[in-house]
Amino acid sequence: MCIIATTKMKCCPLHSWWILIMVVIVMFPPTAGGCREEERRALLDIKFSLINTYDLKPEDLLPSWMDYGNTLVGDASGSGCCDWERVKCNTTTHHVTHISLGTLNGRSYVDKKFWPLNVSLFLHFKELRSLNLSRNFLDGGVMNTELERLSSLKKLELLDLSRNFDIDNGIIPSLGALTSLKILDLSYTKLGGYFPANGKICSFRKPGNVGSNKLPLYWNIPNRCLIASLSVLPSLKALDLQGNRRFRSFRAQALENLEVLDLTRCGIDTFEIHGFEKVSILRKLEILYLRDNRFSDSIIASLSVLPSLKTLDLQANWISRSFPAQELAHLTNLEELHLSDTSLHGTPNIQACRSLSRLKRLKSIDLSYNNFNKSIISCLSALPSLKILDLSHSFSWGSSFPSEDFHNLPDLEVLLLRKNGFNGTIPMEAFSSFNHLEVLDLSYNHFVGSIPSTIHTLSSLKAVSFAYNDLNGSLVDHGFCGLKNLMELDLSYNKHLSYNKLNGILPRCFNSLSSLKMLDVSSNQFTGILVPSLIANLTSLEYIDFSHNKFDGSFSFSSFSNHPKLEVVRFGSDNDKFEVETEEPIGWIPMFQLKFLELSNCNINRRKGHMVPMFLLHQHKLQVVDMSHNSLRGLFPNWLIKNNTNLEALNLRNNSFGGIISISSYRNTNMQELDVSGNHMIGTIPNDIQKFAPYIVRLNLSMNALSGAIPSSVGDLNELSLLDLSDNELSGEVPKGLFTNMSSLMILKLSNNKLYGEVLSGNLSLLNINRVHLDNKYFTGKIGKEIPEYLTALDISNNFFTGMIPGWISNMSDLSELLMRNNSFEGRFPCGIAQFSFLDISQNSFSGPIPSCLNLQVMEHLHLGSNRFTGWIPDHFRNLTKVLTLDIGNNNLSGMIPEFLGELSTLRILLLRKNNFSGFIPKQLCQLSNVSLIDLSHNSLSGSIPSCLQNITGPSDLAFIETSVSLYHMFSSYEYVSAIRRSYNIYFHIEELETQDEVQFTTKKLFLHYKGDIRDYMTGLDQSSNKLTGEIPQELGLLSQIRALNLSHNHLTGPIPVNFSNLAKIESLDLSSNSLTGKVPSELIKLTSLSTFNVSHNNLSGRLPEMKTQFATFTEASYEGNPLLCGLPLEKKCSTDSQVTNSSAEEDNEKWYAIDMTWFYVSFGSTWGVLLLGFVALLYINPYWCRRQTKGDCIEEERKALLEIKASHMKSYDSEMDNFLPTWVDYDNSTPGDGGGDCCDWERVTCNTTTAHVTELSLYYLRGTDDNIKFWSKFWPLNISLFLHFKELRSLNLSDDFLDKEIMKIGLEKLSSLKKLEELDLSFNYDIDNDILPSLMTLTSLKILDLSFTSLNGNC
Repeated sequence: MCIIATTKMKCCPLHSWWILIMVVIVMFPPTAGGCREEERRALLDIKFSLINTYDLKPEDLLPSWMDYGNTLVGDASGSGCCDWERVKCNTTTHHVTHISLGTLNGRSYVDKKFWPLNVSLFLHFKELRSLNLSRNFLDGGVMNTELERLSSLKKLELLDLSRNFDIDNGIIPSLGALTSLKILDLSYTKLGGYFPANGKICSFRKPGNVGSNKLPLYWNIPNRCLIASLSVLPSLKALDLQGNRRFRSFRAQALENLEVLDLTRCGIDTFEIHGFEKVSILRKLEILYLRDNRFSDSIIASLSVLPSLKTLDLQANWISRSFPAQELAHLTNLEELHLSDTSLHGTPNIQACRSLSRLKRLKSIDLSYNNFNKSIISCLSALPSLKILDLSHSFSWGSSFPSEDFHNLPDLEVLLLRKNGFNGTIPMEAFSSFNHLEVLDLSYNHFVGSIPSTIHTLSSLKAVSFAYNDLNGSLVDHGFCGLKNLMELDLSYNKHLSYNKLNGILPRCFNSLSSLKMLDVSSNQFTGILVPSLIANLTSLEYIDFSHNKFDGSFSFSSFSNHPKLEVVRFGSDNDKFEVETEEPIGWIPMFQLKFLELSNCNINRRKGHMVPMFLLHQHKLQVVDMSHNSLRGLFPNWLIKNNTNLEALNLRNNSFGGIISISSYRNTNMQELDVSGNHMIGTIPNDIQKFAPYIVRLNLSMNALSGAIPSSVGDLNELSLLDLSDNELSGEVPKGLFTNMSSLMILKLSNNKLYGEVLSGNLSLLNINRVHLDNKYFTGKIGKEIPEYLTALDISNNFFTGMIPGWISNMSDLSELLMRNNSFEGRFPCGIAQFSFLDISQNSFSGPIPSCLNLQVMEHLHLGSNRFTGWIPDHFRNLTKVLTLDIGNNNLSGMIPEFLGELSTLRILLLRKNNFSGFIPKQLCQLSNVSLIDLSHNSLSGSIPSCLQNITGPSDLAFIETSVSLYHMFSSYEYVSAIRRSYNIYFHIEELETQDEVQFTTKKLFLHYKGDIRDYMTGLDQSSNKLTGEIPQELGLLSQIRALNLSHNHLTGPIPVNFSNLAKIESLDLSSNSLTGKVPSELIKLTSLSTFNVSHNNLSGRLPEMKTQFATFTEASYEGNPLLCGLPLEKKCSTDSQVTNSSAEEDNEKWYAIDMTWFYVSFGSTWGVLLLGFVALLYINPYWCRRQTKGDCIEEERKALLEIKASHMKSYDSEMDNFLPTWVDYDNSTPGDGGGDCCDWERVTCNTTTAHVTELSLYYLRGTDDNIKFWSKFWPLNISLFLHFKELRSLNLSDDFLDKEIMKIGLEKLSSLKKLEELDLSFNYDIDNDILPSLMTLTSLKILDLSFTSLNGNC
C-alpha cells in the first residue's frame, strides 16, 4: 500500500492501485439498485404480504417500493431500496440497517383482521439494527411462534412492537432469544400479570395439540415469569411496557444493565426491588416512568435504593400528602422530577425542606395540579441548581400572586404558573431578579390591566404567554419589541373562557423580532390592516394565528412567501371587512410546506372572483385545511386531496364549488374529516367512497344538489361517527348497512331528501348512535322495538310513520330531543323516565288526556298541538320552570285556562288556539312580561280583555337566536412543539346548528310558520273567535313592540282606541266582526309598517282616514259591512263639510284670495320660462334624455325578446315573478320613463343612448343568492335564438347560470349572425365541455372569451 505524506509525495506503482481496487471490490461487491438484491426482494415481499392481507392496491401502500428491474447504485427512480421510504442503509455497505414499518395501513386495526407477517423475511437483513412494527395489528399467534427467529440478527438492538393489541404474554419466550436487544417497546399490548417474586428463570412448555396459531398462549405461561424471561437479555438497556394495565405489582430482579424503564399506565400499586445486594438490582437505572398508576405515599421511600436515578416521573398517582422533601433528599443524583397531579397539599415541613440542599443536580421539578400554599416556593429555594419550575394549577384558585416568595429563586430559567386564577395586575416586580428567565407562562389566570412595558427588562425571555386572562389595552410601542431573543409570544384567549380585550393595532416593531417562531394573538380585538412589512422579516415563523380579531382591509398571503419553516397559519375571521388575497404577485411560489391551514370566513380572493388559492398547488404536506365560509367558486379541488396524502381534515363548507365529487380514484388512509356542505355539488355519491377514505370519521355532504341513491358502500365506513347527507335530492331506500354495520356512528342526518322506506321498523340497537335526523322525507312504517342505548336526539318529523309509540322511547335516560311532528302516530303517548328538553309530537292523532307523567323539569320546547288530546290542562304543567315554547293548540281540551301559566316566567310563546277553553282570560297571564306570542283564538272565552296586558312588553333578551353547538373537536395528529405549551395537538371546533323550534301563528290573514331567530322579533296577540265583550282597553295602545293584533270575531263594543297610533311596529291589525262604533281614527295613518288592516263588519261611521302612507294600499274589503263609513276607497262619498263658524277661521278663509293678481301672473310666467329654458338645455347636454323624450321606449322587438328570456328561466326553475328580475315587467302602453315598458331602464341591460338598441346584457348568476337546491338539480335550456333580436349586441355575460351543454353545443353557433358581438362570458357553467368548441369557431367577431371554471379538458 502507498502512504501519501503531507510534506512529500511518493509515487505508487501502477499495480498497487489495481490491488487496492480489487480489495475494495472483494470487500464491497456491486449491489443491485443501491441496495442488496436479496434485501430488496425481501422488502417487496413484506409489502405484498400486507397488500394481500388487506386487499390494497400497490400504489396505496409504500408507493416508492416498486420493482422496476435493476438500476444503478443511487438511482431512486425504481429499485434502489436504500432510497425507499421507511428504509435506511449503511452508506458504505448498502446493507439495510433500519426498517420503520409503524402504522403501515393507516388505522387498519379497525378491520378486525390480523396481519400474518412472515417473520423469516427479516432474516435477509444481516445488519439490521432497528425494527419498528408498531400499530400494525400483528397476528399474536404468529408472533408467539416465529419471533424467536430474529435471534440470528446479531446486530438487532431496537424492536418496537407497541400498540399491537393481539400480542400477549405468549410472546415472552421468543423475546428471550433476542439477546442483542437494547431497546424493547411492548407498550399498549396485552401483557399482564404479576412480576415474579424471585430470580428463577422459568421454563416454558408449549401446550400439545395446538390447532391454530391464534391459540392464546398467554394462558399457558405463569404470570410470575414475565420479568424473569426478559432477564436473559443481557444487553437490554431500555424497556417500555406502558399501557399494559393487567400488571398489579413490579418486583425487579436481574435487569442490572437496564437504564430506562417505562411502566406508565400499567395499573401497578407496588414497586419492590429484590435480589442479592438489593442496591445492585437496577443499579444503572437512570430514567424511571411510573406515571398514571396506583402508587401511594410510600413509593418515594422504596425508590431510595436506586443510586443512579436521574429522571423520576410519578405524576398522576395518589400520593396525597405534604411535599416529600425528606424522602426525595436520598435521590442525590436526581436531575428531573415530575410530581404533577399527585394530590400533594398543605404546608411542607421547613426542616425537611432544608434537606433538599443535598439534591445538587436537580434542575427541573414539576409540581403542577396539586394544592399547595405559598410556602412551597420558599421550600424549593433550598434547591441550589433549580432552573425549571412548574407550579401550574397548584394554588387555591383566585389567590393573589406570591410576589415576594420568588425573589429567592434568581436562577430560574423556566417558570410556569398557568391556571392558578391569580388576580390583580401582572406583577413585573416579582420577576425583576430573574436575570436568566427564558420561559414565562402566566396563562389561564385573571390578571387585569395592560401588559407592563417594563417587560423589556426580562431581556433573556424566549417564550412568554399571557393567554386566557382579562387583560386590555393596546400594544403600541410596547416593550415586547425590546425582547430580541423572543421566539414564542402567545396573547390569545378563548371566547368561552376568559376575555382578553387587547386592542389597537399590532406594533410595527414586531417585524424586528427576527427569532420569533410562534405568534398567537387570536381572539382579541386588534384592529387595523395587517401590512406585509409586519411579517416579511419574521422568516423563522413556524406558527402564526391572527384569528378572531377585528382586522380589516386586505392581507396578502404572499407576505409569507420567504418563510421556509412556516407550518401553521390560522386566519379565522368574524367580520366581513377582512379579506385574504393570495394571487398577488402573479405566479409567486412559496418556500413553505404548510401542515395546518385555516382561512375560515376570510373572503378569500373576493376581488379575484373568489378563486381557490393557487399557492396550494405547491403544498404536499397539508394535514388540516379549513377554507369554509368563503364563497369560493369553481370545480371541487380534487387535486388538493391528490397532492396531500397526509390530509386528515378538509373543510370547504359554505362555498360555491360545483361539479361532481370524483375523489374515489385517490386513496387516503389518513382522512378523518371531509365537509363540503353548503356548496353546489351535483351528481351522485361515489359508489366506492370507502376506497377513497376507508377510515373517515366525519363526512358531511349536506346542502348540495346530490342525487341518486345512497351507495351501500357507505355502510362499510366502519369508523364513521358523523354522516350528514341532509338537504340534497337523494332518492331510493336507505342502505340497511347504515343501521346495522356502523357501530361507531354517532350522528346520522338524512333530512330533506326524497328517501323512502321503513327505516325504523328493524334493528335499531346501534351501539353508539347519538343523534338521528330523518325529517322531511317519505319514510313509512312503525318504530321497531330494539333500543339504541345512547340516543339523545331523534327527529322524524314530516314523514308517514304510523302506529303507536313504543315504550322504550320514553325510557331512554339520555334522550333529550324527540321530534315526531306531522306523522300518523296514534294512541297514548307512553310514560317513562326520559327528561326531554325538546318534545314535539304535534300534528299526529294522539288521544286521551295529556300524559301527567312527563318529566318537565328541563323542558324548553313542548309541542302537543294538533292532536286529539282531551281533558284539562294538567296541573303538573306548573313544573315547566324552564319552558320557552308551550303549544297545546288544536286539540279537544276544555275547562278554564289555569292561572299558574302566568307563573312560567321563562315562557316566550303560548299557543292555546282551537280548543274548548271557557271562562275569563286569567289576569295572571299579564305576568308573562317576556312573552312574544300569545294565541287564545277559537275558544269560548268570555268576559273583557284584561287591561293589564300592557305589561307584556316583549322579550328583553334573545332566546331563539340560531346558534351553533360544538358537537366535537377535530384533533389533528400534527403536533406543534412549543416551549410554552410543550407538545400538543392542534384542534378546531366542528359546529352544527342546534335543533330549531318551529311554531305557527296567524298574521296578515295567513297561518304562517316561524322558525329560527324570527321568533325573538315576532310579537303578536291573537284573541279572535271567542265571546269577549266590553271595550278594547286603551292600555293595549302601549304595546309598542307588537307586530300582530287580532281581536276579530268577538262581541267587543265602543270605539277604536286613538292611541293605537302608538303601535309603531304593528304590521297586522284585525278588529273585524265585532260591534265597534265611532270613527276610524285618522291618527292611524302614522302606522307606516301596517300592511294588513281589517275593521269590516262593525258599526263604524264617518269619514275614513286619508289614503296616505299604508292606508293608500287598503281596499274596500278592509271596511265592508260598515254602512255609515264614507270616503275612499269606498264608493260612498262623504257629504260636504259643515260650515266653519269660528271667526278666526273665517278671517283666514277671507285672506287666501286677497292677493295682487298682476304680480301673481308675472311671477307665474317668469317661473315657467326658467323651467322651460332649463329643460331645453338638459335635452341639448344629455342625448340620453333627448332620446327618452323624443323616441319613447326601447326597441319593441328587443323588449319582447328580453321578456321571453325571463320567462324561460322562471319556467325552468319555478321562480316567483316578484323575486326574479323585478324591473323586467311588461306594462303595455307605459309612458316614457316609468321604468316599466322601457327596457333600457331595466337592470342588467345597457342600450345605445342614441338608437335605443340593446348593446350589453349581463345575465350572470341569475339565481342570485337563492340557496334552494332546485337550482342545482337541473340545467337551464336557454333558447339561443332569442339573442338574435339584438342586432347591436356587443357584450353577453351568461356566467354561472347552469346552462345546458347540449343546448349550447347546438345553438351557440347561431350567435355568428351578431356581427358586433365582441365579448362572451360562459364561465362557471360546469356542464360546458369540449363539445362546445366547434360552435365557438364560428364567432369570428369575438375579442374576449371567458370559459374559466367549466369542464373543458384535454388537448384542443
